[in-house]
Amino acid sequence: MTNDTSAPNESIHGEDGYLTIHGLRHHYIRWGDPEGDPVVFLHGLMNNGRYWEHVANHFSPDYTVYAPDLRGHGESDHAPGGYLVWAFAMDLRGFIEELDFEAFDLVAHSIGSRVAMSYARDHSHRLKHLVLADMGPQMADAGARGIRKSTGEARQAPGFATEREALEYFAQMYPGQPEEFLMRQLMASLTLDEATGNLTFRFDPKINEATGRAALVEIPYLWESLEHIKCPVLVIRAEKSKVLSREIAEQMVERLPNGRFVEIPEAGHQVPLHQPAEFARVIREFLAE
Repeated sequence: MTNDTSAPNESIHGEDGYLTIHGLRHHYIRWGDPEGDPVVFLHGLMNNGRYWEHVANHFSPDYTVYAPDLRGHGESDHAPGGYLVWAFAMDLRGFIEELDFEAFDLVAHSIGSRVAMSYARDHSHRLKHLVLADMGPQMADAGARGIRKSTGEARQAPGFATEREALEYFAQMYPGQPEEFLMRQLMASLTLDEATGNLTFRFDPKINEATGRAALVEIPYLWESLEHIKCPVLVIRAEKSKVLSREIAEQMVERLPNGRFVEIPEAGHQVPLHQPAEFARVIREFLAE
């Protein structure tokens, strides 16, 4: 693991940084003074670190927010070694070691929560708090089918013929946000396909491994991992979620040594998008304990 020689890109909307971990170049965004208390945010499948921009603003100036692009996403390298949870967790361990965090808070959403469970199994002594948002060791059946369907459709999608079409897509994801914000999402999420001339998503098409049959072996491992996580853990469920059922969320809290549960009303699986202010409020209150 080595620090990349590329200089960070200074921006009031976050600073870009790069690290080489296990031979892969990883991109991350930092919001806030690097001397502040670190909180790391992990995105879900087919997203990237820029996903958290509108949430990160709720944590300034009290925290320094770090949002890495998981392997195969955003500007991070695609990974010939695969996309099972252990590989993601090893990357996170390398990321923390490179940035030399003795203790930090970790907030994870969707597939990022599975990564966080795997990491925290052996490293909860480094964690002050852990937030697992709308994903458990296993998914509700409807949610699992939906995610597999969306990853399959995304792999076959032709992308966007024009920048305007792409901006309209992100405007639906982030309603009410200015075009400048939407353009940053576009640049982080899309790349030009020279063969077709379309703007297509950056993520590796092979990331469907994270939800395929190969990932079934992760389920008992992640359930058992919960019992080893000693730090305070907040399990967040979106009221309208089809991914994390209330039953699974309650079972998670029972297995965790120091777990608690909260449900955010009027939100679906993409709760950081649907209710960003409430999502941030719930987490900030938890981190302050």
